[in-house]
Amino acid sequence: MRVAVVGLGAVGSAALRFLAQQGHEAVGYEQFERGHTRGSSHGESRIYRLTYADPHYTRMMREAFRLWQALQAEAGEPLIAPCGVLWLGDADDPELRAIAAALQSEQVAFEWLTGAELTARFPAIRLELHERALFQPEGGFLRASACVRANLRLAQAHGATLCEQTRVAHIDPQPGGVWLETDSGARERFDRVLLTAGAWLPKLLPRLNLPLTVTRQTYAYFALRAGAEPAFAPERMPVWIEATRHFYGFPSDGRQAGVKVAWHRLGAVQDPDAPVRPVDDDDLAPLRECLARRLPDALPDALATATCLYTNAPDERFLLQPMPNEPRVWLVSACSGHGFKFSILNAWRAVQGLIA
Repeated sequence: MRVAVVGLGAVGSAALRFLAQQGHEAVGYEQFERGHTRGSSHGESRIYRLTYADPHYTRMMREAFRLWQALQAEAGEPLIAPCGVLWLGDADDPELRAIAAALQSEQVAFEWLTGAELTARFPAIRLELHERALFQPEGGFLRASACVRANLRLAQAHGATLCEQTRVAHIDPQPGGVWLETDSGARERFDRVLLTAGAWLPKLLPRLNLPLTVTRQTYAYFALRAGAEPAFAPERMPVWIEATRHFYGFPSDGRQAGVKVAWHRLGAVQDPDAPVRPVDDDDLAPLRECLARRLPDALPDALATATCLYTNAPDERFLLQPMPNEPRVWLVSACSGHGFKFSILNAWRAVQGLIA
């Protein structure tokens, strides 16, 4: 079967690999170069975790993690960084309570830590007196850009074709196949088409009025006090998330100087084709406030900053469905800023539905 994948970020790169592995004639279209930084799938790290208030996502993560492990094994390089996940919040925080209940319902082991226990185990992180911490060891982070590159490299090894710097402008389903037309006017016929264009999906299908909103998001790496670096290594520091407030951060593993901190909240609406405003002091101010509260050995000096895009659905769930009245074309979007960890599973499910 001849299958096109339009958009080669986290979902598209995985789907292209799955299709090529299964022996299909797989062709991937990427409007920029592979591994670009214009979308949602770049950077050194994305969290993976079982800790969700909704046990549905805990079950999904167990499935997704097996696929990440298979990718890592086939790629022959470290793509998964296990270090555990730590949630911090008020003792009566409803999100913390819901996460604990969901983990119990799914029989996932976790533990509560007091301030003294947290300091002894993870000395880089501060817990306030009115707070408690939930630690779950089966989590960590994925090396995002490396995962995308590995998927594309392996897809090509299995026979897939990559068309970089090639923007698909129009999709034309006909009785004899689905035609794709690029900006240059070239047309290609396919048996099936998988649309994984992320923030560009609403522009690719304007007549569908997809309920997706694209926003500008930021993160930064901050310097550490001299001598404090060992406490921020993955062996001594997990990924951490503040319940309800949703600031979060990562250990420092040497790939990028400093320690990464971000805020999971919707930024300003962003046209993905327009220049993205660089990170400024207004973006950094709340991150610095979090550092002062949470990481006493981190300094307010930002060593590096970056932007990315969220493609947000109203319910923060994922888009995974055939185009209305056209089962030969499927749409997939790992939405709302928590989709990277599930991207490989959504790609697998979409491929199975598309070629059924």
